[in-house]
Amino acid sequence: MKLNTLEKLYLCMEYEEPEIIMDKNLLNAAKKPIERMLEISHRYGL
Repeated sequence: MKLNTLEKLYLCMEYEEPEIIMDKNLLNAAKKPIERMLEISHRYGL
């Protein structure tokens, strides 16, 4: 995995690049565990 920096994050958000295009099936499959993590964090006030 490449090293992420604040500068790279800034440039990514400023210019909206690189664009990531995901298949809908993969997107839906990835969304479920992320929503569970957020729900648990909210439940425990994290």
